[in-house]
Amino acid sequence: MLSNAATLVTPQVVHTFPNGTNMENLAVRASGQILCTIITAPDLYQVNPSVNSSATLVHSFSGYETVFGIAEVQPDQFYVLAGNASAATLTSVEGSWSAFHVDMTSFDSSGVATIDKVADFPDALFLNGMGLLNLEEGLVYVADPYAGAISILNVNTGAHYVAINNSLTVPAAPFTTPLGVNGVHVFQEPDGPLYVYFSNTAQSLLARMPIDATGTPIGDAEVVASGIMADDFTFDSDGNVLQAVIGSDEIVKIDPSTGTLTVIAGSPNNTELRSVSAAQFGRLSNETTTLFVTLNGGNLGAGGPVVPGAVKMLDLGVALA
Repeated sequence: MLSNAATLVTPQVVHTFPNGTNMENLAVRASGQILCTIITAPDLYQVNPSVNSSATLVHSFSGYETVFGIAEVQPDQFYVLAGNASAATLTSVEGSWSAFHVDMTSFDSSGVATIDKVADFPDALFLNGMGLLNLEEGLVYVADPYAGAISILNVNTGAHYVAINNSLTVPAAPFTTPLGVNGVHVFQEPDGPLYVYFSNTAQSLLARMPIDATGTPIGDAEVVASGIMADDFTFDSDGNVLQAVIGSDEIVKIDPSTGTLTVIAGSPNNTELRSVSAAQFGRLSNETTTLFVTLNGGNLGAGGPVVPGAVKMLDLGVALA
């Protein structure tokens, strides 16, 4: 069941990028600074977590056209996915994708991040979402939406292999977009099973399946929610999913135990959250209910209004009660 919250949250602008810039994903540092990826350029930016703030280029990945997923493993140790693809035409160069380590330890003092390549993906069609799987072992999930597969990457060794490929990860009806599995994240409630959650944009769903600590599935995948053209997502402290719905320009709260969907921000009738693509909570003590989101801006080649990519913030407060 899809319903609206009693009062929709009004987004506030953190930073708007120039016209023609498409945002994709974000990660929040322990300092509160926001790292965000650009898909119309091979760039990683840092944005201050306040209204109408500035953005600083962290790194431009020479030889690549775009940057998609990002995940933090150890403190201030981030990993990103870069490759050659076009968001406007939804085309990708097979085998052009790589994972990079972005060490932010000295960035605040020197303005320079240490960048190292972790792995090439010669068989990848298009790499998108990334999520932490096992901190101790340095394992992350990596989603290939065109192949409809989720791989496990060891960021310490560069080894990677396909771990999940099923009927809920592949691109399929109701939409003809080639984007299958998109966002991928792990969550475990206290004393509950460990799940990998993943969105599928083409199939318009959020699904999950039980896994062990190595990321190996130990049960069947199940649909948590459907009817939403989903991109990336995150979890609140109660285990609800805060889902970016790129198809309807909304942030939806999903209760995995009931499948109830509640729209808490955005609308297909305005551009406040135009093609919202990812969401992460702030990490400062005063940001426990502050959700930061990236906006693609409507540059998916599907028509409709196009606005500049942006980072925005939502004070969810009552919406999470």
